[in-house]
Amino acid sequence: MRTADGPGRTGPRPAPGGADRLRRTASRWEDVLSVGLGLLVAVGLLAAWLAGSSAHDRVLERGATEAAERNAVEAVVTERATSVADVQSGLQALTVSWTAPDGSARTGGTSLPGMYQVGDRLTVWVGPDGQLTPPPSTPTDAVTVAGAAGFMTLVVWGVALVGLGHLGFRWTGRRFARAWELDWADVEPQWSGRRTP
Repeated sequence: MRTADGPGRTGPRPAPGGADRLRRTASRWEDVLSVGLGLLVAVGLLAAWLAGSSAHDRVLERGATEAAERNAVEAVVTERATSVADVQSGLQALTVSWTAPDGSARTGGTSLPGMYQVGDRLTVWVGPDGQLTPPPSTPTDAVTVAGAAGFMTLVVWGVALVGLGHLGFRWTGRRFARAWELDWADVEPQWSGRRTP
């Protein structure tokens, strides 16, 4: 009968010592930790998908509500007030005039991408009160927000898993190191010829 001690060795299997128990326990915990982390990765992917899907739906709903409340109207550029900062950001500060839904003439300031001259016609969005307002959220906005929400969920979940894995494998690593110390304490006196008192 061969034992785990090596090829050609016969006889009864030696009783496991403290080091063997430590190694077996640490090995079991590493297996559990690996499987658990794998499952948590799958849960994190699902959570990211759900977060992105939920954010997408919310932005689409908000866009539908905004589109129902806001109107696109034609405006005329009456003044250019572009600062250096606006030009660098790709926006041009303008004063525009438009006719509100109630028929009254309005004037207001806005910043829009592109370059406009006085007298140019453009489309602006106004709210129920006739004042300038940002355009409604679009499906492109919904996709952008969904991607950001999913990505941030993955980042937060990933950081948590890396921390959990680090702590878990550090704990098992200490147990393996302790098992090695126990083995070395048994072998070192025989290997070095040094007698222990």
